[in-house]
Amino acid sequence: MRCLIDTNVLIDYLGGNDAALFVANVEQALVDGSVVSVITTMELLGWRGHSAQSRRDAENLLRGMGEIEILRQVVAEVIKLRSQISIKLPDAIIAASALTQNLPLMTCNTCDFKSVPGLSLLDPAR
Repeated sequence: MRCLIDTNVLIDYLGGNDAALFVANVEQALVDGSVVSVITTMELLGWRGHSAQSRRDAENLLRGMGEIEILRQVVAEVIKLRSQISIKLPDAIIAASALTQNLPLMTCNTCDFKSVPGLSLLDPAR
């Protein structure tokens, strides 16, 4: 299923989470043309703990994915969300990116997004 993939999913995937269901769900989402928020790109590539190889792996993975930019529509949705619920700004941008694209959000942290109205969540481990 095409979706917006959260940073934590890609970190676990690149980090070698080898749970069969997790890997199958993430790989199917990648085959189906899933995308990321520009926030995920910043979070994943901005990590100071990368080795040269892990950075290349992350860059290669992201290179094959579409990226949702922070356009005016996303900004408007972030403002709406943050005025309605308590949510961190990066999470609000990720959620708004999924909502404006009518995509479910694949995340390992469903509790961070469960109060977002209208957002469908996918847990890759289930």
